[in-house]
Amino acid sequence: MLVHTKKPPINTRHQSVRKVSDNIMMYISCPAKNADNIKQYLVKKGCVCVDEEQELTDAKGLFAERTSANMLIGARGKENVTQIQLSKITGIPRRHISDMENGRRPIGKQNAIKLGNALNINYRLFL
Repeated sequence: MLVHTKKPPINTRHQSVRKVSDNIMMYISCPAKNADNIKQYLVKKGCVCVDEEQELTDAKGLFAERTSANMLIGARGKENVTQIQLSKITGIPRRHISDMENGRRPIGKQNAIKLGNALNINYRLFL
């Protein structure tokens, strides 16, 4: 009996809504002139409004895990392409793509060029 083992697609988008117990936490961006009216409306509907000052973050901290494997996973997810489809487009065996994504195989310049063309991304990001 065959078992379906395909992993769900990786979500690469930032989510502005997340479920917290029975409540939903939302992050809202609005014009400053409307902020007070929106807060008053939400409080009337039973919402709790919290103002948070956001600090600027050093970009190096955001991209600490910027490995060639993560870049390949992200680019493939952005283009919504499976490993099998990418294999057919590039001519690189699917197991090699899997090994590259899991950090067991270096990508190399020739494969980076093929992957970059297939995924509409600069090949240098994989090196």
